[in-house]
Amino acid sequence: MYTNTPNALLFVFSGIIVFAGVLCENNLDHDHILCRKCGNELTENFLENFINITSPQSESINRISLFGHNHLVVQSLRNPADYVFYLVTVKVAGCKGIGEWYSEHTWFPGYSWKVCICPRCNAQLGWVFEPTEKIQSGSVTLKPSGEGFYGLIVDNLISEDFSESLVITLPKTLRI
Repeated sequence: MYTNTPNALLFVFSGIIVFAGVLCENNLDHDHILCRKCGNELTENFLENFINITSPQSESINRISLFGHNHLVVQSLRNPADYVFYLVTVKVAGCKGIGEWYSEHTWFPGYSWKVCICPRCNAQLGWVFEPTEKIQSGSVTLKPSGEGFYGLIVDNLISEDFSESLVITLPKTLRI
């Protein structure tokens, strides 16, 4: 048995749902980086979108295989509340910056920051960084300029290709 919804193709075998994939318009197969909490598309997963901006405050900088790419720079950074985050930096993302710009406690000297959340579920996905000299007083911009970037929390992201490989088992009470 299968179900063909407008955005997905699901197969059900003996009470196990297999998510076969999102149906793309024009049959183009593009991988995306998604919000791990709700699955919202945040950005296309192409190598040129990842940028190697490292912080002098990084506790570690590693080049690892992640999201289907080899040697992506992932850095661990600690905030003033002593939480450690593992970040990738990207040029383009679909999260939105909220609140004021802050120049104190920045991981990237010369840049101000604001929290970046998923526009669908409001989960914190990282931060937007903008050169401090580019910020105008009272600026409410949600995205960085061409000179800014996003620092995204690896633990809050998942690649679309990987998510489509997951299998969900139904509870016994819902099995066919």
